[in-house]
Amino acid sequence: MVSYKKLVSVYLPEELYQALIAYQEQLGFEEASEAFVEILAQFFHKDSPVKHYATVEQLEALEGKVSQLSEQVALLSPIFARTTTTQAAKTASAFSKEYARPTLTAQPPSTPFRNTDLEEEYEEPDEILYDFLEPGSPPS
Repeated sequence: MVSYKKLVSVYLPEELYQALIAYQEQLGFEEASEAFVEILAQFFHKDSPVKHYATVEQLEALEGKVSQLSEQVALLSPIFARTTTTQAAKTASAFSKEYARPTLTAQPPSTPFRNTDLEEEYEEPDEILYDFLEPGSPPS
């Protein structure tokens, strides 16, 4: 069987070796060399399904940027709060000017009512209700 893999020998300090073995067990690799190949692939950003990790230097740089952004947000928050309150007041006053409710007045109806006794107008014949009676019950 032809193997296109290259052999590399590495001497690791005990602490790194233990970390390598723990990583191997965590990912379920049978051999430490598989874990080592995965670590190198991540470091060199080769096509790996495993997440890429940041270096300590990258994390420290991100931490500094987050601190700077937090300070800027703290400085802008009071200004934003004042601006928002002012804008809300302007919007409310503009709304009340543009959309004032019309004054409603009572007026007599344009068409006079024909009949004030609504029961006579809308009475239905009893025959229609026979469809809703249960079979065998006498009509009332």
